[in-house]
Amino acid sequence: MRLLSWKGLKSDMENLIIKYLMQGMTQNEISEALKAENLKPNSLSSIEKKLKVIRERHGAKTMFHLGVILSKSSP
Repeated sequence: MRLLSWKGLKSDMENLIIKYLMQGMTQNEISEALKAENLKPNSLSSIEKKLKVIRERHGAKTMFHLGVILSKSSP
């Protein structure tokens, strides 16, 4: 089992969650993917909490809004 850091400005876990979101994965699918990769934390609740932090950091009100913001910041 590997634990990924939740701390820092942009953690490995945050980058991975954003990568999965950009692939069109749902929160449940992200949780399952993390479990399949034996990464923790991987619970749905943990994913929801991290997404809330990501949304707040980017000033997004909804997941859709976050997607728009992230798509504008991608190269």
